Amino acid sequence: MKYAKYVKEAVFIAVIITLSIRIVDNVRTIRQMKISLEQTRDNLYQTNQVIAEMQKQIYEPTFAFKQDTR
Repeated sequence: MKYAKYVKEAVFIAVIITLSIRIVDNVRTIRQMKISLEQTRDNLYQTNQVIAEMQKQIYEPTFAFKQDTR
């Protein structure tokens, strides 16, 4: 009976340690994903700014030309 109790407690401790390690790994992964998300968001914003500037440069001369011909 005593051995069964000790085995049961050992398994319980092993499970707790394993779960703790996995939780720590998951927290690290979540932090890395948050950092990656921030970087992606910043890159997307910068890309949108560049595209807006390019569109502005393309359409302003066309718009000015159309106004001059009227």
